[in-house]
Amino acid sequence: MRHIAMVTTSRSEWGIQRSIARALRDRDDIALDIIAGGMHLSEAFGKTVNDIRADGFDVAAEFDYLEPGDDPSDIAKSMGGGVSAFAAHFANHRPDILTVLGDRFDMLPAVIAALPFGIPIAHIHGGELTEGAFDDSIRHAITKMSHIHLASTTEYAKRIIQMGEPSEYVHCVGAPGLDDIAAFEPLDIKAKYGFVSGQTNILVVYHPETRGATIDPNRGMDELLRAVGSLEVESTNIAIVAPNADTGHQGIREAIDRFCNQHKSARAFTSVPRDAFLTLMKSATVMVGNSSAGIIESPSFKTPVVNVGKRQAGRVRAANVIDTESMSAAVRAAIDQARSTEFACSIRGLKNPYGDGNSASRIANILASTPITHQLLAKRFNDQLICSPQSFANSTSTRTATSISSKHAHSFGE
Repeated sequence: MRHIAMVTTSRSEWGIQRSIARALRDRDDIALDIIAGGMHLSEAFGKTVNDIRADGFDVAAEFDYLEPGDDPSDIAKSMGGGVSAFAAHFANHRPDILTVLGDRFDMLPAVIAALPFGIPIAHIHGGELTEGAFDDSIRHAITKMSHIHLASTTEYAKRIIQMGEPSEYVHCVGAPGLDDIAAFEPLDIKAKYGFVSGQTNILVVYHPETRGATIDPNRGMDELLRAVGSLEVESTNIAIVAPNADTGHQGIREAIDRFCNQHKSARAFTSVPRDAFLTLMKSATVMVGNSSAGIIESPSFKTPVVNVGKRQAGRVRAANVIDTESMSAAVRAAIDQARSTEFACSIRGLKNPYGDGNSASRIANILASTPITHQLLAKRFNDQLICSPQSFANSTSTRTATSISSKHAHSFGE
């Protein structure tokens, strides 16, 4: 039996991996351990390790390494503490494969710690871009330390190959966050979240921009909420979900508190369980902010999304997403566009570019069947760039990239 350990460090990422955990748990040839760390163990972020248990899963290990502050030194200290915690665990509990998702600073320590133990790593959601967050650098670093690559679109799979990863270990499986949506039953959220059918329901999720930010996170949230607040009438309901643990999150939380104190229709939530969050997204007249959920999951509901700022710049997006600057006037104009009849008509036949909602079974099959060999662990480099000899003699190098055919990456259903 193959032993697979799944690392989860946040509420949102667990919601994405939950379907994979179910698919792995239901197999006779897999023994699954779930390791929780990062924001899951923090009271400030809702102690969401309890959500994992509420979903019917045991937690094999818990690591509380998140520093309470939000400046760069706190982030770096959190990463260092995480490496030590995971290293101590792997010394006594070495899985056959370690699965990780995405690009978060609190996920990277697990990958770093696994490296000297020679543990094969399966990486979900590699090859993507988020130009407004240093998560980009973390995501690409995880890709280069990983051995099995589970990309959400063909475009991202091609990028992983372009980064030099062997194509036979790159699989286009779709986004696992869509799997829950395929069999989704909306909850009754009126009492707790205030959303009522037929009224204006606004869902706000806004995180700090951590790379090249043109606006302070506190001010950015103030600008966004000023635009949202200008819509407030008797029949408007506003649900605001607190940000993640990135640098600058405390200022955003302060802006949320100020807004909720001034607007009776606004409700703030430290954490929202996955099924409730999907219900909020489905019920929203418009979703506003810069969450990846607004890019990846929202097209499945055809929910209009106003994507604010640069955090998600570079990601594949569907036609339901309207990109805008962070200033309140621009955000308000984008919200008005998103709520228009013309926009609703334009996205009526929308299809989600991130897959068909069957990712978990594909991922489980790949994790169960990929041979764990020296070839897998050797990390051969798949050359994609060819330098002409004369370029070495010139001050400006001339490079020609070979084309990367979609046949190099295994696509949906393969």
